Amino acid sequence: MLLAFWGKTPRAGQPVTQFHPAVFHMIDVGCVAEALLRDGPPRLRQAITYAWQGAQIDALLRWLPFLVAIHDIGKISAAFQQQDAAQRDRLRHAGVYFSHQQVEIYHAEVSACWSHCYLREHEPNIPNELIWVIRDAMGGHHGRFAEASMFDIHKRLHHTERNEPRWKGWRQQIYHLLRELLAPNDISLATIDVPRLLRPATVALTGLIVWCDWMGSNECDFPLMPAMDVHAYLAHSRQQAQVALNTHHLAFKRDAPQYAGFQRLFPDIEPRPLQVVVDKLEASMLEQPLLAIIEAPTGEGKTEAALALARRIAAVRQIDEIFFALPTMATGNQMFTRLEKLYLCLYGTDGRVRLTHSQAIVVEDDLRRQLALHTDQNYLDAGGRSADAALEWFVGPKKAMLAPFGVGTVDQVELGGLNVRHYPLRLFGLASKIVIIDEVHAYDAYMNVIIDHTLTWLATLGCSVILLSATLLQQRHRELAQAFCKGLDVSPQIRPSIPYPLLAIYSHQACAYHPFTVFRPEQRFTLRLRGLHTPAEEARHLLHLVQAGGAVARICNRVDDAQAIYRALQELNAASNNCVLLHARFPLHERQRRERRISDLVGRTSTRSPTQPIIIVGTQVLEQSLDYDVDVMISDAAPIDLLLQRAGRLHRHHRSRPPHHQHPVLEVAVPFNEQGKPDWRRWQKIYEPYILWRSLAALNQDMCAGERAITLPRHYRELIEAVYGNTLSSDWYTDEIAQAEQAYQMSINVQAAKARTPLIPDAMRSAPIVEDSGRAFIDDETGEDANWQLAKTRLGDQVSLVPVYAVDGELSLDAGGTFRIPTDVPPTLEQIKDLITSAVPVTDRAVIAIYRDERRPAALRWPWSEIPALLRGLHPLPLDRATHSATLNQRRLRLDLELGLVIEKEQSEMAESWFEEEV
Repeated sequence: MLLAFWGKTPRAGQPVTQFHPAVFHMIDVGCVAEALLRDGPPRLRQAITYAWQGAQIDALLRWLPFLVAIHDIGKISAAFQQQDAAQRDRLRHAGVYFSHQQVEIYHAEVSACWSHCYLREHEPNIPNELIWVIRDAMGGHHGRFAEASMFDIHKRLHHTERNEPRWKGWRQQIYHLLRELLAPNDISLATIDVPRLLRPATVALTGLIVWCDWMGSNECDFPLMPAMDVHAYLAHSRQQAQVALNTHHLAFKRDAPQYAGFQRLFPDIEPRPLQVVVDKLEASMLEQPLLAIIEAPTGEGKTEAALALARRIAAVRQIDEIFFALPTMATGNQMFTRLEKLYLCLYGTDGRVRLTHSQAIVVEDDLRRQLALHTDQNYLDAGGRSADAALEWFVGPKKAMLAPFGVGTVDQVELGGLNVRHYPLRLFGLASKIVIIDEVHAYDAYMNVIIDHTLTWLATLGCSVILLSATLLQQRHRELAQAFCKGLDVSPQIRPSIPYPLLAIYSHQACAYHPFTVFRPEQRFTLRLRGLHTPAEEARHLLHLVQAGGAVARICNRVDDAQAIYRALQELNAASNNCVLLHARFPLHERQRRERRISDLVGRTSTRSPTQPIIIVGTQVLEQSLDYDVDVMISDAAPIDLLLQRAGRLHRHHRSRPPHHQHPVLEVAVPFNEQGKPDWRRWQKIYEPYILWRSLAALNQDMCAGERAITLPRHYRELIEAVYGNTLSSDWYTDEIAQAEQAYQMSINVQAAKARTPLIPDAMRSAPIVEDSGRAFIDDETGEDANWQLAKTRLGDQVSLVPVYAVDGELSLDAGGTFRIPTDVPPTLEQIKDLITSAVPVTDRAVIAIYRDERRPAALRWPWSEIPALLRGLHPLPLDRATHSATLNQRRLRLDLELGLVIEKEQSEMAESWFEEEV
């Protein structure tokens, strides 16, 4: 009878008897666990071992295939078996009784309930804590831990099965059958004992179950199999599991990681002082999970130093898997190319890197093709197949986190610390990896709470974390170190005054500080403060700066300001090939084209003439996304750390300069009111006025005739601490700063409170993970939605719009109707990619409101009855073919080839909404 219960149903058209028995599926998943633990990535075994410290690891590893297999014992239940009508009727004909009154109960909950109530009956002396870990992993293998109490689940289970008493016996028989097939017979389950930390152990077991379940559910690897002898099927399943590992490139074949010095890893780079420090670290410091914080000015090679340190750790610990997290998709794309090139050199096609962010499906293939053109890489393996097959199994944002080498946005790391679906799998994907987080200073109070919480979890899971920053506040340094060390269960002895620049290491052993001299000569530039002028005046000033050659960048806080300045340049006939506008409100393909143009003009390898006039206008995307240099940087007033980050683009590369630009200049434009005082209202939704006040006060120190000499790195600490520290020794704007402080503190508290609400449970509590897990949330890394039950990785709302035109009853991506997409059938994958690359992010609140309105017009919805998953975060923006515009909620949206998406307010709204942000 046990083989009569279905686990996977036949395809349409197949007879109802062609199902895959549930017990066979459980055997498949157990065999996948055997294969992965034996021949899979070493990180997987180390992740389990580290998370289960305190338990008997040898016993655990022998019992794991069985524990993984019984994850679906809840499918042997009336609630599950009657879900498919044809299978229910088949079972009824076989004599199984089903109640006509169905009770909602999920099979994962039944698995959890069975473990909670009956595991001790079959496994004497098993500790309660071990039962809790197994129970919760069983209940969470489909992404959510069981939220109901075991009493409530048992009550519902009893109600739905009260007229068929054999269900309980069938589950027991399945348990003993699987135990006979997959469990060791010479040691008891109780021998495993209790892990030191229950919650990380639960996350690791859950992650392993999900990984094995997804592989065991793949019908290409484990096709439907009619009833046969279970012992014969066990042998067949073991063979299929090994084939699956080989097919999906999960059988470990890479050479053991080695490190022979920075110069061997990067032969084209002469080691700089920071990178020499990495080579001189004692190997004993790298044997256990650690936190490394690298603080250094721009241009010191922090990225290469982090990769070298990661490689050193890999050589010591023999685990080379890595995830590199960056603040934006643009920086993630650039890092992807660098990592792909590095790991291809180290491992060939076994070193492929997976890109992970919301647009990865669009840009990853293009980035690979561009890299292939520059490196002449052969993308075919020995069998003539595409080398991309090595990454086929890791498709999707969750499975991508399991790939050995990954790069993406910091949101992907944050989602491991938020109570969203499959967060244990995300954490398990990072467990025992080396995680690098760049620009760690660039995150706000909301994100910092999430990052700190996630750091604690990563420490409990055996990760080594490397944090990079040019401008990190000392207090923030301490918070990051304390968060990680909390997961190590140690108290770091942090210096009262932290040197700069330095490489700091925190581990079980001790705190170690390694200061170093900078490679780049002291960066000296002149700081000038001036008023913010009209777009026409700003444009004329830019032209004046480059009239005899030179490059200047103008960074605006708002997209519409950048567009207005560039439009003024057009009116002055100055917007030529040497003048580029870049902001986030361009379609992806156009933004990438403009980024390449900027790189050609002012990038590291550009060969521009000193007499060549170049003007770059943009928003904050110019702050982190590109490696370029200019002679003059003009920035709207911003927090001090961001201004210093932008100043790092001044004379960044060695090249000839025009005579009038031999000395770099940073101009900061301040919006003064009629009384001559700064008025931050236009930017208050972008940056905190309190921080802008303090930044301006700090810059005014030692100011003479509106100018001040700045020397980096000497002034980094001084300026950062003056703004973000506890004291400000300045008599500038003291009254205004005091007034703004209260609102700032309230804002910080609100952000922190919002961030704490969706956090996953504390890793260090000796209690089941479900005990205080709270409400489950929906993950939202893009800010697309506004549901109160969303877990956002960043504050702030936006909506992604795809400009489309109606042409002959179809959608078109161009007014001429060249790129058409039918409305009567769902789009193909290639058409979906075209739609994604055409999307534009919009943060205007009036536009967001209309797309959030459930009663919005049909034209603002996709026409297909079932929206493809990849398009659920995107919405159509229907444009008129003649004017390329649309009017929505008192906003006129116009797609301009040169300016990007222009958003204009109606005249009645202009005055009252002038201070709204659009970044």
